[in-house]
Amino acid sequence: MSEMPIQKEYEGSVCEIKSMDNVLIAIGKIKEVNSKNIKINNSKKELQIVDYGTPIKINVFNAKIGFRVLVGSIYTSTRKEMCIDSIYNLVDKERRNFFRVDMELPAKAVFKKSSSDMYPTEADVTIMDMSLSGLKFKTDYEFEVNKTFSIELNLNKRKNSTFQCQILRVIDFKDGVYQYGCEFVYSKSEDADLLCSFLFKKQREFLNSRKDL
Repeated sequence: MSEMPIQKEYEGSVCEIKSMDNVLIAIGKIKEVNSKNIKINNSKKELQIVDYGTPIKINVFNAKIGFRVLVGSIYTSTRKEMCIDSIYNLVDKERRNFFRVDMELPAKAVFKKSSSDMYPTEADVTIMDMSLSGLKFKTDYEFEVNKTFSIELNLNKRKNSTFQCQILRVIDFKDGVYQYGCEFVYSKSEDADLLCSFLFKKQREFLNSRKDL
């Protein structure tokens, strides 16, 4: 039996398809993993059609089994589905190359200052950019690196969504305002699905704005 290019458990994972120069092609989900290739689909038919044999890079996110960067070549390509073969894994844990959406989105960070606290503390934050892997935000509250907290985001009109995050680094501090970079710690698959839908929308706005230039 041939070895799988990646584990079968990556089926359903959100991924980004990029050129080898890190230009975004589309966001999709891994539909199928078999011994010869992987298939990526986009139910809204928003994939770009890419020529046969074109090398591409795929950023794959799965909270349970980990982040992967894959390189492969296009076998078939339509607006809804891509088939990629000749796949190999890159040893690359750098997530800052994810497609990021600039924004000014108000949100709340909810956390306990110490494990002995009975009730959580809330801090107002403003999200400056967001990707599938994490976000950058600013606030006048000082967080410690590696601090874990919940952040409430309004990604659609029906309800607020809550994501677990961890502070990775302090980006800047000026005039009493901190900027932090943090990563998502997904606890449920629907969390990733909600974020993916939100970024699909932002991706369309981004690509449409480029067409207008």
